[in-house]
Amino acid sequence: MNKILTVLIFISLQLPAIAQQATAFKDKNSSLFLYALPPNQTVEIEIQKPLEKAIQANSCGLIVIKSTETFSIENQTVTPSFNFDVRELPKTCVELAGYPQTFKTLTGAIAIGGKVPNAAYTVSYPSHKVKRNLTANACGFAQIRNFSASFLNLPTITAGRADFAFSALPIKEPLLCLKNTLYFPLGFNPRDALAQSAAGIANAVGVTAPPVTVTPPTTVTSQTAQPVAARSGNNLIVSSIPPGDYTVTNAANPLQKKTYTVTSKACLVSDVSDWLRLRTQIGSPSAFLISRQGLTFPIVWNALQQVPTIPICK
Repeated sequence: MNKILTVLIFISLQLPAIAQQATAFKDKNSSLFLYALPPNQTVEIEIQKPLEKAIQANSCGLIVIKSTETFSIENQTVTPSFNFDVRELPKTCVELAGYPQTFKTLTGAIAIGGKVPNAAYTVSYPSHKVKRNLTANACGFAQIRNFSASFLNLPTITAGRADFAFSALPIKEPLLCLKNTLYFPLGFNPRDALAQSAAGIANAVGVTAPPVTVTPPTTVTSQTAQPVAARSGNNLIVSSIPPGDYTVTNAANPLQKKTYTVTSKACLVSDVSDWLRLRTQIGSPSAFLISRQGLTFPIVWNALQQVPTIPICK
């Protein structure tokens, strides 16, 4: 395995607004990985998967189910939001005469009659959703082993949220965290380990997507263009980036870093002259890492275009 200390991920892949992406993948054993997270950060995910529950009819053959989710029982599908008749739950079986087979109780539960008294039944919830909090480890990733789900609602790389089909997640070799050091498998490419939202996949193949929840970014503006890097003298210039807090790090010495707050002008300028002198002395090309919210992309100094002017970014 290759030892990599920083996750190298481009902030934007220039997808349509409805096609969201997340730093998530699965391995061949169906373990879910969420990576490129700040170490020890708690992340909330929402899991959608079918659920079955056993329920018993009462002595009058009546089943009472308290749920806001669509469910099915014996080939009957029930949507609780439907405008059912509202009736008081009968105290005796005789009082059921004249009641509709399916009705809503005064407490909002769904009551279904006509069942075998005291018999057991299975209630199926095809789109059951449950929220779960995951905590990233010291290496910045979280893992759930033997995972299964139809869809996942995850945070996206543009600080929003979107639904992702678990079956469509990219399959990669697992990450490893040893002594607080992150190890990637040989040949791991972060750009290939990005999940694409269910809406984006459906849009690409021209089919209708299942109901999808997309939450717009709350703390930063969505990335709408590929970040552009250039240089002017000893100044590193990065433009076309959304507002937020960015860290510029010397790849040769991760302890050397500078933090910048990007405003609506969508750019930053960093004087890297001290770092350039250091890199020249050791005889290797300069490289820098630009990071925001756990996402990082590399910049090779010698490959940057020289521009004549320095923009005003403050």
